Amino acid sequence: MKKLMVTLCLAFVAFTTQAQSFDKLEKSENVTKVMVNKSMFSFIGKMAHKEKMTAEDQKIMDFIGKITKFKMYTTTDSSLRSEMKSIAGKYRKSKEFEELLRVNDGGKEVEFLMKSGKNDEISELIMYVEGDGEQESVIFQLSLS
Repeated sequence: MKKLMVTLCLAFVAFTTQAQSFDKLEKSENVTKVMVNKSMFSFIGKMAHKEKMTAEDQKIMDFIGKITKFKMYTTTDSSLRSEMKSIAGKYRKSKEFEELLRVNDGGKEVEFLMKSGKNDEISELIMYVEGDGEQESVIFQLSLS
């Protein structure tokens, strides 16, 4: 029983630490934030001319209809870049996320991570781009239903 309680506490701490990381970015004045929720994606679907869609267009609209949340954080602030890199590292080490792609160009990284949901469909995508100098660091999060 004691081991179960310790495991649950550690899982809770890991979860809240991860959430707090994004909260820090949400609250910072030096981070540009973009958030689009499910209602906006539903609106896009309603505006489409379905009678003019090809089968490929319909697949794209079906994908858009599954999006529940889109968040993007960007900054050129060097200390916040370090925080973003730390957040990306925590996701990379998470057992729930699978690394899809990692590119290291001159010591700077670009990472794509995914989390699988039911029926092995993608439930979340994370992209991290490490900036330098005038270039922005970016974290992009896409959640799907």
